[in-house]
Order: sequence, then C-alpha cells, then structure tokens
Amino acid sequence: MKTVMKRFLAYLEKERNATQATLTAYADDMGKFIGFVEERHGKGNLPGDITETMIREFLTFLAEKGFKRKNSASSRGRRLSTIRYFFKFAYREGLVRNDPASLVSTSRGRGSEPSFLTAEEYKRLLQVIERRKSEFFRIRDYTVVLMILSTGARVSELTNVDMGDVSLKNKTVKLHRKGREQQTLPLSERMVASLKKYMGVRRKRTRTRALFISTHNTRLSTSAVWKMIKGYCKKARIYKDRIGPHMLRHTFATTLLANGENLRTIQALMNHKNIATTSRYLHSHNPELAEAVNRISLE
Repeated sequence: MKTVMKRFLAYLEKERNATQATLTAYADDMGKFIGFVEERHGKGNLPGDITETMIREFLTFLAEKGFKRKNSASSRGRRLSTIRYFFKFAYREGLVRNDPASLVSTSRGRGSEPSFLTAEEYKRLLQVIERRKSEFFRIRDYTVVLMILSTGARVSELTNVDMGDVSLKNKTVKLHRKGREQQTLPLSERMVASLKKYMGVRRKRTRTRALFISTHNTRLSTSAVWKMIKGYCKKARIYKDRIGPHMLRHTFATTLLANGENLRTIQALMNHKNIATTSRYLHSHNPELAEAVNRISLE
C-alpha cells in the first residue's frame, strides 16, 4: 500500500501539477487510512486487499473517535475523497480489479455556511491590532489581516507572497493560487498605504524575499497567522464557530456580496473553480443582506 501511495503522490505532483500543500494533505489522509488498516487487519495489505467494509470501518472510527478528536462530516468527506482518488488511480494502473471506494458515501455537511465577520466586528478586530505597542508587529499584523480582508487570499497564498509579487506603483499583488496557478489582484488605496508603512519598518530587519516575516526575520508561517488571528479575535471579544484566516477570507466574499457585487466576480476574485462554492456566501441569516433587501422599494 505504501509503495502504491508513493506512486500516487508522484502522479499528483508530476501529472496533475498538485501543490506541496495538496500533496501533504493527501499523504496525511492516506497515511492515516493505511495505519488504521494495518492496526485492524495486519500489515502487508495490497490495494486489492482493501474492501468496502474496511473503508466504512475507517469512516466510523473517524466519526466516533478520530485520531485526536472526532471528525466532522466535512472532514470525513474530505478523507473519503482522498481514498476514492487513490483507488481510481490504482484501478487505472491495473492494481485493483474493483474499486472498493466507489460505493462508499458520507454526508459532507454542505449545508453549513462559512463563518464571517460583520462590518462592526472586523473594524473592532483592526482596532485591537492598532493598539499593540510594538511598532513592527502592530503594522505587520494589521497589514496581514487587511490583506486577507481586502483580497480574499488563502493563508498559504498570503504567506507565500514575495516582495517581488507586490507592485505599489500598479497597486497589485500576485498570488500563487491552487494548482500552481498565478493570479494578479488589484489592491485598494488603503491596502497600498498599509503595505507602504509595513515595508518601511520591514526594510530595517531583513532582506529576505518573503513579504511577511516572523520574529526571527524568516518567512511567516501559516500556523503563526492562525495563532495571530485567534489571539486578536479573543481580545476583540469575537466569538465564532470557526475562527481563523479562512473566516477573514469568507468575510471578504460576504462583504462584496453585501455591497452588491455579482457572484461571478466574487468567484474570480476568490479563485473558486465552481460557482456552487461561491454560492455558499448567500447567507440567509446575514443581517447586512437582510437590510439590503429591506431597502428595496417596490412601491
């Protein structure tokens, strides 16, 4: 199984042009599945030895216990998608006669809406950051949060931005998107002003090519951004189901929608492949959208 997994990952990297983040996620999902099978059914299993029942046992384990905690329907669905992809690959390669994952399904919890901040909440978040005493971290953290709020960048895209990817003259930033794609996005006047200020204090610390740097003057990590946002949200007394960088990304899309932007434009800015993904931002309970509807005069 592990040998075939290596072939599978090589296929994803060389033929499907998968990013390192994607490869890491797939390797983690398959590694956990293989480890579970070895513990329950012994080592030395080949892909052809895996049954539909084994896969269902794994999903049940994830739902009832998990490795650190119970997995949500969405997490189980993602792991199942990896297993399905693996066995489709194995089937095409002639390594299995039948695909044991083809008939296995699980609810992915698609009805859940993404967490986002209201205008009052994200303004409060920025105000909390502005009160930080350290000049460098105050300016850096403000710029990091503002970048996600004003571009919708994923956290991995944000931390991978280099100095050369930003053009203050043209007011643009180049993001390295999923699938090794690149997309140049416009920057608002406020974002450009914040970047100018940040670059001024950053210049004194390092010449590394990374735009956002850590305490040690190395590239800022995604985990550091997660910790940063959670810490500031706590200080701002913002309580949501899923606090983190993705919440700010969702806020970007929700704010655009509330301001009357169409879904196709939001889809392009968010780099969504499917419009159905973007349509999740049509929050039925969003008070800002409700107010917008109530302002419509039909008389």
